[in-house]
Amino acid sequence: MSLVIYGCEEGTNAVMADQAERKSQKEDRPRDIKDWSKHQVRNQPGGPCKPYPFYRYHDPYKYMESSILDITESGSLDFIEPCHEYKGFTNTTDETKMSKFTDEVIRFAAACMNSRTNGTIHFGIGDKPEFTHGQVLGVAVEDKEAYANELKSAIDVCFQYKHKQAAQMCIKPPRFVGVLNKNITSSDKYVIEVDIVPEFVICGEKFYHTFNMDTKKAKKKAKGKEADKTETKPSKQFFFRDGGSSRNLLATTTFAKPMEEYNRFVDSVPQLSQLRKQAEEKHLSVIKSSNQGSRLSQMITGGSLSLDKSHFECYVIVTNKSHSVQLESLGFLVKLNLTAVLDFDPESAECGLQRHFEQQNTVSVHLPAQYKITEGVEDIANKLKLTRNTSWVFCNGGIKDEAPSDIDEWLMDKGASIGDVISFLCRRDVLPNKRFLVIFLLLSKVSEKMDPLVETFSTFWQELRGTEQILCICDNEKAFISWKDLIKARCGIDISDRCIYELNFAEVNGTVLSLLSENRRSSRFLPCGGGSQVLLEKKVERSLSTLEILCMNQCEGGNEDKIAIEENFYKGGKVSWWNFYFSEQPGSTPFIKRDKFDFIMNAVIPDLCSLSEACVLFNLMHVPGCGGTTLAMHMLWALRSRYRCAVLRDSNADFAEVAEQVVKLLMCYREEQLPRVPVLLMIDDFDDMKKMNDLQQLIEKECVRKDIQSKSAQVILLNCMRSESSELTESTVNTVFIGNKLSEMEQKHFLNAETFYGFMVNKINLNPEYIQGVVQNTLKSFNKNEKHAQLLAVLILLNVYGNGASLSSSICHKFLGLQPTPVCGTDRVEERFGKFSTLIASREVKGEVVYKAVEIINPSFAQYCLQEITSTHKMTIVDIVRLLLMTDEFYENTEGKDKLMQDVINILVERHSVVDQSQFHSSIHPYSIAPHCFSFPKRLKSVLPLEQQANVGKKDQFSLIIQHIQRDTPELAEGVLLNALKDLRIITALPNYNLHTIS
Repeated sequence: MSLVIYGCEEGTNAVMADQAERKSQKEDRPRDIKDWSKHQVRNQPGGPCKPYPFYRYHDPYKYMESSILDITESGSLDFIEPCHEYKGFTNTTDETKMSKFTDEVIRFAAACMNSRTNGTIHFGIGDKPEFTHGQVLGVAVEDKEAYANELKSAIDVCFQYKHKQAAQMCIKPPRFVGVLNKNITSSDKYVIEVDIVPEFVICGEKFYHTFNMDTKKAKKKAKGKEADKTETKPSKQFFFRDGGSSRNLLATTTFAKPMEEYNRFVDSVPQLSQLRKQAEEKHLSVIKSSNQGSRLSQMITGGSLSLDKSHFECYVIVTNKSHSVQLESLGFLVKLNLTAVLDFDPESAECGLQRHFEQQNTVSVHLPAQYKITEGVEDIANKLKLTRNTSWVFCNGGIKDEAPSDIDEWLMDKGASIGDVISFLCRRDVLPNKRFLVIFLLLSKVSEKMDPLVETFSTFWQELRGTEQILCICDNEKAFISWKDLIKARCGIDISDRCIYELNFAEVNGTVLSLLSENRRSSRFLPCGGGSQVLLEKKVERSLSTLEILCMNQCEGGNEDKIAIEENFYKGGKVSWWNFYFSEQPGSTPFIKRDKFDFIMNAVIPDLCSLSEACVLFNLMHVPGCGGTTLAMHMLWALRSRYRCAVLRDSNADFAEVAEQVVKLLMCYREEQLPRVPVLLMIDDFDDMKKMNDLQQLIEKECVRKDIQSKSAQVILLNCMRSESSELTESTVNTVFIGNKLSEMEQKHFLNAETFYGFMVNKINLNPEYIQGVVQNTLKSFNKNEKHAQLLAVLILLNVYGNGASLSSSICHKFLGLQPTPVCGTDRVEERFGKFSTLIASREVKGEVVYKAVEIINPSFAQYCLQEITSTHKMTIVDIVRLLLMTDEFYENTEGKDKLMQDVINILVERHSVVDQSQFHSSIHPYSIAPHCFSFPKRLKSVLPLEQQANVGKKDQFSLIIQHIQRDTPELAEGVLLNALKDLRIITALPNYNLHTIS
């Protein structure tokens, strides 16, 4: 039947009239015959169709009975494009079908493996002369699992022991593709397909012999006896692809040199293997950039980007045969204001979309005839309940004894009545003009020009006078190309701009649901690239127990206390996602970031993504407490719409489990498809680079196991690790260093502080936990036997107990045995403290001579440092005092010597009342003492200068350091004080006195 394309309303009416006449002719047929497809010639071929996608199992794809696969049986093409072989599988009995199946698969698989080509063998596809080449027949299958089990057993029997594992990996499990009747109803038949994938990493340069299963069984039975001499089949076989068939090079032949061709082929296997490897590398998939998520958001809302404020007041859905795996991804339909659904699946009420939708929403089921205008339009609309319920129109039977029609007969049987439905819905007094959208939801591929959806599109196009109110959605490019070509042939227009086809239905579902503010507050969404999103279900998130997932809409809908959260962070508390969220709200101050943030975002991350490794590593080395973790989390927050971001919850978790869950997050809702969005995983507090390398290798292995291959990185590990060095190091391709020193640009943002610690300690009410954390991590490797550690301990002691105490740079150089400061240039003595240099600040000391000195960056830091080295590293205050008093190097340099002497006298001799302790941070000072402790012993007064003895009262106390020594080690306090007082008094009179007299 030829179709005429009409461009005006009169033409449409003429077509409808012609259809109605043909329909009346068909109604003259016997009424007891409902399914006319059963009376057609069985072997009559149908239209062309594509094979099921290679090495896939979950695509919503079915064959139609008698359609013709548009590819021929073939040999090796380019190693990657699969070759095909068809088996009708019709002349088999129940006793022979399983052995026939396994024999053919083993033969075909061995041929593909030796030829290094991908391939698919199809059972239930006919061939000449009985059928058309590639004709879909289907096979009745009672037990799918039996086929898989028998194939696995056959592989073990037919392949050599050393090659069994490789064969099991190359030969994929059977796939059962359903076969539809011509009237789009389900049948009980399947096409059984087995894919062969001889990857280079599995096959290498090996070649594969097989053994006939029957021969092997016979050998086992004849074990210990003479083998059956009448056996004619060769026990050993060697297959390769020869055109459209598999040929055995060890078969009996009349060729004069029967082994010559075999030897030539075996010699060529290394070359074939290299060609296979090159083909795999060439065909590595590239993550395709897409903007279809954004386009979908634009088109379905009419440009408002919000369904709460959509330009369209209501929606009409046109859809076809659904697949059970699609239904869970179509929840967005419930959220749309659907006026009508034109459903062409006759089994929709039984097991399809209508049954699924009705469980969540109220529908009114209609036949197309109910839309025929026989009375007032308002009366018809009221009867149809268009303003109350969704009208579900079964356009190809399936209800009320309405028989479905074959595709090539539908236009004559039901085309006119569907025209009535469309004409009614497009009336201006039914749906608001220009304010409703027709969505063609193609759940099955449309591949025939007589398909009802093609005619339905044409009718809507004519009624709406264009495509501005039409949106087409399918889930793969092949379906889109077929649909586009059919519409081009039927209507003469290109509908590419009105089609969404690069998103799967889970991504369509998530993207549409995210356009509702209610959903953004109550649900969580993961990015899929190009503006698309998927709904992260709670059960899926719970299964990723080792990961803290950062979603695109993180924090939206929450009601956390902004003031409390920001106050905690700016006092030194750990940053949370809420801090970033609040900083992006209108009227808020943007989040302060380090200079390296833009460098990492704009240079490092893109470079890492361009690498061809499955998992790449990026190290963010940072000085403790200098914002390294905050910077890493800020990166994740900024990239949460472009990457699937997560933080490892526990650095001691089982790495194998972590690797499995990371890849699961990568492939979430992209099963058997190339992931478009990499995973960005942040790992904090790892103290061993080897652990990072171990995790990286496990993730790469998991990607190989899941057959994830791409030309770009799929997982980026962001290793946020504390640095053992405080010196600024140059950034590399995978390592960036974050130090304490602030750049000039950073100083403008950080209150003109020169260092990050300086910025932190200038804050009011700095959280003690921040200081404690910095100190513990910085002093982790403190060793009291090392010179720079000893110097640090002395400086800490001076800063805790001496107001304004310091050490001159010259004294530090002398103690550390360093060369003097160069005449030209500068020497930053604080850097000589190595790992502890971030705790050191330099300043100028002004007196008779101006010189450079060092001190601890802040008294609060000094107090915690003293607590840490005395409690954790077991260096007592007495140890430090002895070091200070007995070390010649501290008193041999002229520069700063007098200042140091005065500081030591103040610390050890000067008396302090209880109120003098107010200089210490009351909430964190570990050495505060009660006022009634340690009264001044009479026998110690005698060692004081005469002018001071008379001033000693009962309530006077020793210096704080002596009091603390008395408290912690009372047996040493008196000796320390006596010797210190004696020596310091002599020192006052004799500046050159040697301090070695203290024992």
